[in-house]
Amino acid sequence: MKAFLVSMSLLLGTAAPLMAHEGHNHEAAVEAAPHGGTLRNAGDYKAEIVINGDNLKLYVYDKKLKPVKLEKAELTGDVQFPKEKSKPVTFKKAGDYYEATVKGITKVHRYDMHVNIEVAGKKVVADFGIDNI
Repeated sequence: MKAFLVSMSLLLGTAAPLMAHEGHNHEAAVEAAPHGGTLRNAGDYKAEIVINGDNLKLYVYDKKLKPVKLEKAELTGDVQFPKEKSKPVTFKKAGDYYEATVKGITKVHRYDMHVNIEVAGKKVVADFGIDNI
């Protein structure tokens, strides 16, 4: 009986600290995207994609989420739908953002999008894993 009580007290003594950490998040803080889209790191920059129907808007920021000067007239990339080959996507400059159209993009549940960004001579890739839930 004494061994049973010692075993139970050891079990409860080690389980209590483990339960104290329940719900504790060790992941990096998530920043809110300025235009309500999906924000991703891209090298020395951050990129935000905003999807409205088949229309896409891409915003490019510095690490402090300040818009950067867009120098290129176009950006290229691709979209990869499940069980399909990747399709090229061209984003055209439209003021302080880039825009593109991808037919039927909101009808696909999950897909990956990669956009080649060039700012101030630096080339980076923004990778978006989109989950339309």
